[in-house]
Amino acid sequence: KIPKIILILTWVDTLAISASSLVVPVFAIFVTRQIEDGSATVVGLGAAIYWLVKSIFQLPIANFLDKNKGERDDFYAMIAGYSLIAIVFFSYLLADKPFHIYILQVILGFGDALGVPAYLAVFSRHLKKLHESTEWTVRSVPIGLVSAGTAALGGMLVDKFGFSLVFVLAGFL
Repeated sequence: KIPKIILILTWVDTLAISASSLVVPVFAIFVTRQIEDGSATVVGLGAAIYWLVKSIFQLPIANFLDKNKGERDDFYAMIAGYSLIAIVFFSYLLADKPFHIYILQVILGFGDALGVPAYLAVFSRHLKKLHESTEWTVRSVPIGLVSAGTAALGGMLVDKFGFSLVFVLAGFL
């Protein structure tokens, strides 16, 4: 029997990663078509900014979370991180210059830096001893399956309805 918190966290992460899977496959197209002076360089710099910010802030945030006992701070960090990510998805609707993309990628990276260590800490604390592989895989399989579907769906939705619908759906997820 898998602990209920593991199932809940898996469901939450499946939704969150599905949101990203809607956006990521079409993001470069969005930047090059919808952003003034958008180019592959803007896409690459945006990705670099995201990864730099996430990498710089993730360890200090994880250390801060580890200093506090209990899961309350982890829970709030997870909520804050996922909320920032949702705000970014909605904010893409307003972006029209490379600078906007760069600012949003900073916020996205910081949101992930908040959410990932908190999520992993809570998830790890609730793994059943000698069932770690199974429980991590119970998380991984639905994320992979749903991400495959949402990646394909994101592309089809952009072709049929445009980017706005994809960003709104991603923000809600």
